[in-house]
Amino acid sequence: MLIQPIRPALGFAVAGLLLMLVGCSATPTQDKPTVAQAVFIPATAPPRLQFLMSFSDGRYKESGPRGSFSEWVVGTKKTAATASRINSPYGMDIRNGRAYICDVGTHTVHVVDFASKKYSQLESPTTIVNPVNITIDQDGTKYLCDSGKNRIMVFDAHDRFVREFGNPAEWTPLDVAIKGDKLYIADVTGGKIDVWTKQGEKITSFSSKGDDPEQLKNPTNLTFGPDGLLYVTDTGQQTVKVFNDQGRLLSVIGGPGTSLGRFARPKGIVTDPQGHIYVADAQWDVVQIFDPSGQLLLVFGAPGGEPHSMGMPAGLAIDSTSLEYFRQYIDPRFQAEYLLFVVNQFGANKVAVYAFGSMPNWQPPPAPVTPEAAPATPQPTTTDAPDTTPPQ
Repeated sequence: MLIQPIRPALGFAVAGLLLMLVGCSATPTQDKPTVAQAVFIPATAPPRLQFLMSFSDGRYKESGPRGSFSEWVVGTKKTAATASRINSPYGMDIRNGRAYICDVGTHTVHVVDFASKKYSQLESPTTIVNPVNITIDQDGTKYLCDSGKNRIMVFDAHDRFVREFGNPAEWTPLDVAIKGDKLYIADVTGGKIDVWTKQGEKITSFSSKGDDPEQLKNPTNLTFGPDGLLYVTDTGQQTVKVFNDQGRLLSVIGGPGTSLGRFARPKGIVTDPQGHIYVADAQWDVVQIFDPSGQLLLVFGAPGGEPHSMGMPAGLAIDSTSLEYFRQYIDPRFQAEYLLFVVNQFGANKVAVYAFGSMPNWQPPPAPVTPEAAPATPQPTTTDAPDTTPPQ
């Protein structure tokens, strides 16, 4: 397998093949969260991530010795589970144990409160049509991108609807990044980044739609890093573009291709406090991590049926305010710094939760013992057997 250390000085390891994670895990189900026992990434080098759990429904109750995540309730009938079932999520954000998950399949924003162990939905006096991404400001204000009505919907810290803004005839907003008192909004129709005030007044735009490296073809997701730079995933050009806050293009990460560090369909993007850049690739079902200079550090993920498998990952979120609600799943040897959430549009594991950190006393796993080969047993031959030799 699959995870080969290449740059150990950086504390990361680059995956040699984009296949699957190594670890012992439970079989996923649709109705309960899938929890793995000590699934570390990478598995053959000092780990930087631990897979904790995945879930596809927003209702749960406290039950059993493991605590509030040990049993998730979807009701005794299918109809009881309909409202809370996460169907086709795209983006999410989380703060202080309260997660907001944008579900384009059910036209719903699921609100999962890990602190109070309650489930609800974001409500608005105007219809939510196609919620794609949501961004939570430091004061708790939420900015929801609705690509169905082509507007930004604003909710306060108590989830009360405040206003909506944007001209539906002029743009299709897909994501919001906040810096100071300004909103930077990815417009996939115009191939540009619009800058607005938090009160809903447009200030300016930068870039334009096209195939030129200086342009944006299909900007879908964006985030500000701790360096103050704006990172934009351009799904059309299969790159990550790096701008300053004035709209000047500074660098480009990745490009089309199947090799490590390249992209096919980049979507969700987040940065951590150290400036590491996480990018989800919805085509290859992986997440790639880069350093602030754009050098690849780690690749993890794969399609499949394991609890940590990915299915068209579209959204990413990083949060350090909710660690206590997942502490029971973190290996005591692992020093967690923050949580990483990966949102999958398809498969049994709609939201996967990881802890990022380190394990100071990590020891490499023992080499597998190869049993002695048993002597071959002669097999009878027959001239009646069908020819299974593949055609040349």
